[in-house]
Amino acid sequence: MNYIHRQNTLIAYLKKKSIDAFLIRKKENIAYLTGSRGEDAILFISPKKNILITDSRYKEEYKKSAVKCSVRIAKNQFLGEIIKEICIETYSRLIGFEADNFTYQGYLNFKKQLGKIKLTPLTHTVENLRIVKDKSEIQLIRQACKYGAKLMNYAVKIVKPGISENSVKRAIEAYALKNNLCLANFDIIVASGANASMPHAAASERSIKKQEMVTIDLGAMHCGYNSDLTRTVFLGRISHKYLHIYNIVLASQSIAIENLKPGAYAKDIDAVSRQYISNKGMGRFFLHSLGHGIGRETHEIPAISQSSKIKLEKGMVVTIEPGIYVPGWGGVRIEDTVLITENGCEVLTKGAVKYAGRN
Repeated sequence: MNYIHRQNTLIAYLKKKSIDAFLIRKKENIAYLTGSRGEDAILFISPKKNILITDSRYKEEYKKSAVKCSVRIAKNQFLGEIIKEICIETYSRLIGFEADNFTYQGYLNFKKQLGKIKLTPLTHTVENLRIVKDKSEIQLIRQACKYGAKLMNYAVKIVKPGISENSVKRAIEAYALKNNLCLANFDIIVASGANASMPHAAASERSIKKQEMVTIDLGAMHCGYNSDLTRTVFLGRISHKYLHIYNIVLASQSIAIENLKPGAYAKDIDAVSRQYISNKGMGRFFLHSLGHGIGRETHEIPAISQSSKIKLEKGMVVTIEPGIYVPGWGGVRIEDTVLITENGCEVLTKGAVKYAGRN
């Protein structure tokens, strides 16, 4: 990981905006820039100094892991006082801060403690740097996708009538632990029957029955990078309604993936998949965006949505997950993690089985 290059890219952006320094609180952004975990820390980054402010619990760890970044321990001082000291040391008069990751009360406290030093809110500054993955990041995501596919292949194999959704979820977690696989940073979804009509249904003690669908949404994490995939299977003899809806979702996903390439607009990818489902008379049952970016977080920019203004670039990694959800009946979602390549795309979770039913 070229952390110094990332820091220099951010510093160049700050200089362009005439901002002297930037306060970063989001742990994923701190990890991206320094290589440390970023838990319970604030990163002060500037052309003169990069300082990770934390408490004594992380002193030794961050001194070892943070690249081109000193560590300063907050003892009995107010955080604003420490930042003011650093601003004086670095001659910083205009400070950016992550508006989405500091509380309003925290901002008011900083404003009071910093005195004449000015604060300016910034949004998605580091996230915009993270949107295109470098070769090392793609390698880690690729491995996370292989692990995710392994988890999914196990999950669809153990689903059977008579066991509860929670039993399936716990079995997946146990399998991950036994095989030294780290789960992605979101809760596993196991939704059967009518529960599958809720896109983010929590696993319950409901017993899975024969002749109904089961939606499983899971992912793996590798060295801080995530995968995300969903499969929906039908237990027993496949009903005509289920197969019809499954094929619509599968085709709409295939159409979207065929159109993924550099230069395409995210909203157009959403539109082509959504239009196919609408043409089949099921548009009102597609309840969410087509997909999202993925990396250090399972939900990052770019959103593959109707409102997105982002043009896709080589190196972006996104999910494509169309779904149809019919209240009182159930639902079908199929999701894969996909890399935008030079001329098109590559499905990174292709190792996971993809079929409509299972006896």
